[in-house]
Amino acid sequence: MRTMLSGIIACLLLPLAAQAKVGADEAAKLGTELTPIGAEKAGNAAGTIPAWTGGLPEQAMKRGDNPFAADKPLFTITAANYKQYAAQLAEGYKALFQTFPDYKMIVYPTHRSAAYPQWFYDATKKNATGVDLTDNGFGFCCAAQGYPFPIPKNGTELMWNHIMRYNTKGYRGYTNAAETQPDGSFVIERDYGEITFFYNNPKTTPDSLKNQNLYAMVKTLSPPNKAGTADLLHVPIDRVKDQTGVWEFNPALGRVRRIGEVGYDNPLFDGLMTHDQLDMFNGPFDRYTVKLIGKKEMLVPYNDYLLYSDKLKYRDIIHGGHINQDLARYELHRVWVMEAELKPGFSHIYKKRVFYLDEDSWLVLGEDIYDNRDQFWRFAEAHAISFANVPVVVNGMQVHYDLQSRRYVAVNLFNEEPQQVEYDVDRDPSYFSPQELQKFATAGK
Repeated sequence: MRTMLSGIIACLLLPLAAQAKVGADEAAKLGTELTPIGAEKAGNAAGTIPAWTGGLPEQAMKRGDNPFAADKPLFTITAANYKQYAAQLAEGYKALFQTFPDYKMIVYPTHRSAAYPQWFYDATKKNATGVDLTDNGFGFCCAAQGYPFPIPKNGTELMWNHIMRYNTKGYRGYTNAAETQPDGSFVIERDYGEITFFYNNPKTTPDSLKNQNLYAMVKTLSPPNKAGTADLLHVPIDRVKDQTGVWEFNPALGRVRRIGEVGYDNPLFDGLMTHDQLDMFNGPFDRYTVKLIGKKEMLVPYNDYLLYSDKLKYRDIIHGGHINQDLARYELHRVWVMEAELKPGFSHIYKKRVFYLDEDSWLVLGEDIYDNRDQFWRFAEAHAISFANVPVVVNGMQVHYDLQSRRYVAVNLFNEEPQQVEYDVDRDPSYFSPQELQKFATAGK
């Protein structure tokens, strides 16, 4: 699977039977003391997190616009002072400070910019009293739009929100991934992909959904040793009930063939990621015991418009050991914390994982990862931004660090592309067929 898959494999297997819907009194908090998608509307007592007042207003935005460009940094965290901020830092950031003496985090004022269409808010509120977990947590019923669990009671519901979040009706475009070496040299993998989201399409109904989440095709354009390969995916919601359909076009064979699902800890990008780290996490979770830790205030990447600028080259971003931290922006936000521990008798190269989800978007913004010796191994961060012209919130550029090898891969780079990814593309699911895959693979894009 390729870089564009980082936003498209969208289902989790979380074996937990629980009553998911909440009562009418609790659901009435949505839009009052809670935001329409379930975050705390009020700011914090210290005034360092403001109240949510609707997010970034819908407005025209051209490429390179940064609504917060005038902000001045509040402070900078370095290897010399990071322990002062330890309570607000993921373990991954502490590990980066300990590994790289030049690592820093520049902290800016917090802006709660996340915003979505009104119909999506309406659907989310309806889901609060109408959606239940099904199949022991492997699926849910009955919704076709909106966050399924805006008032989550366990880790299963929490991660379903990340997976089923709003990404518009679909998108298409080019993305790039930079596989780095410790000295900062890197290889770019460039892909083109087209994705249709069946869930969260306003035309879809619970009856017409038929357990389908999304359809996607993606092909690799470079480097030469990978170019020409293309994949087609039919991704269900409940992957216990229905298997993911995966087809591959192999340019050496010149034909399409169906292959088995690829997931779990199968390696990606020279082994710097696993397949279940696409989109920060895409599941399944059936090999883990999941525990919801709660919510806390933490410093996370947010409103990182500069990292998406077409004025930057990939060389400006990719440095030895870590990305150029002069370009990264961090803010204080409330996040949900969830822990996943490998079950006895199951195998995965990651024994323990801790996820940090933004309360305003349900995006996974960070992930701490431990190996089977209980040693800290890897850390992933997602640099979220809001496109007010769509509107949609994306986790876009992600950086997956391997602290043991001092290497990383940065995925979803767009800076040197002539055009941005196009959102709200509404392709009919019938387009995503094995017959169409060969045409897609050999077309001149």
